[in-house]
Amino acid sequence: MDLFKAIQERRSIRKYKDEPIDDSALEKILDAARWAPNAGNYNSWRFIVVTSPTQNKLLLHFCPGIDDVPAAIIVVCTKPKQKRLKEATRLMCMADCAIATQNIVLSAYSLNIGSCVVVSFADKALREILDIPEDVQPYLLVTLGYAAETPEPPARLPISEIAFRNDYGKEWNT
Repeated sequence: MDLFKAIQERRSIRKYKDEPIDDSALEKILDAARWAPNAGNYNSWRFIVVTSPTQNKLLLHFCPGIDDVPAAIIVVCTKPKQKRLKEATRLMCMADCAIATQNIVLSAYSLNIGSCVVVSFADKALREILDIPEDVQPYLLVTLGYAAETPEPPARLPISEIAFRNDYGKEWNT
């Protein structure tokens, strides 16, 4: 699969078919996540893969960003080496989780599995339902399933409005 085509064609899927995802596909997705670049090669991310329909239905009550019961939810967490996070470490962990999440959604797309990144969830409820320890911080959720919808591509600003050459505000195309 062409990477640029995947980047342009992947969509956030919010409606799923009632069809499970094979463990082999989930393992490929997790393998892609673990190969994401990460600061200092700390490998601080942790991934909780929730495939239980009962748990996924329960999570819907505490995750307003999830509209439909997915086949799986990957909770992208970080387990930093330090107990007390400095701001720079916290930002590094967030960036590492975001990069791993990009690998998750692109690898899912390559396997014809729909995905949606979710940032709205009740931390306390998520921790309780999934027995997440105190030293592990959930950052993002990724819903996964076979798409029951085909959303239109979202509008994007032209490169000339978002990219500049050498100084902010200087035209990219000079």
